[in-house]
Amino acid sequence: MRGIDVIQIPTTLLAMVDSSIGGKTAVNHPKGKNLVGRFHQPSQVLIDPVFLETLPDREIRSGLAEVIKYGVIADAQLFELLESKDLDALSLEDMVEIIARCATTKAYYVEKDEEDRKGIRAALNYGHTLGHAVESLSKHVLNHGEGVAIGMIAAAMISKENDLMSETEYLRIHNLVEKYKLPSKIPALDHSELIEVMHRDKKAEEGKLRFVLPTGIGREPVLRYVEDETVKRVLEEI
Repeated sequence: MRGIDVIQIPTTLLAMVDSSIGGKTAVNHPKGKNLVGRFHQPSQVLIDPVFLETLPDREIRSGLAEVIKYGVIADAQLFELLESKDLDALSLEDMVEIIARCATTKAYYVEKDEEDRKGIRAALNYGHTLGHAVESLSKHVLNHGEGVAIGMIAAAMISKENDLMSETEYLRIHNLVEKYKLPSKIPALDHSELIEVMHRDKKAEEGKLRFVLPTGIGREPVLRYVEDETVKRVLEEI
């Protein structure tokens, strides 16, 4: 409605920790995820964790993929909290802390780069380059968090191979994804098609793929060019 004032009231964990904050609005297109949209900040965001009690486990796990993302790119204590708990052991009080930590981190990046033009906000796309491609090519049989989980492992593997992070940290990410019963392997999708879709990612530049690559758990990631051949090899390995 062309700029109408809007209040976001997220009802999923994924929306509470990520998508309701920051002003990105978009619709999916047959060519890819979130290809048509604009920035429009909500007047406010009202988060009530009680909504989480209405969600099936799969939706909670999907949201936890974004939580793991925040732990990797900015908050080692959050990552350690998830390592110390099982899905069934996460209390409502834990969720309040998790949501608050993620919302604070999201707001930090948005304030520094509201319209995603400086490369700062790109850190929030850790796992999303491959994740969006998997989500799209699976015809959304895999949901957003499931695609991001796979994408985070792929990006972490590239980081490990380029000495941006240690083998131990890579394994911690891999193990945490599996602990929360998120997918860690590429489904039966054509790898060439995945790369083609990734080339339509907003971070791609001058015909080259760019990935958000973690530099360690709780440390700010970097945005780097990655050759198609490297991506193909990683897709075959995971």
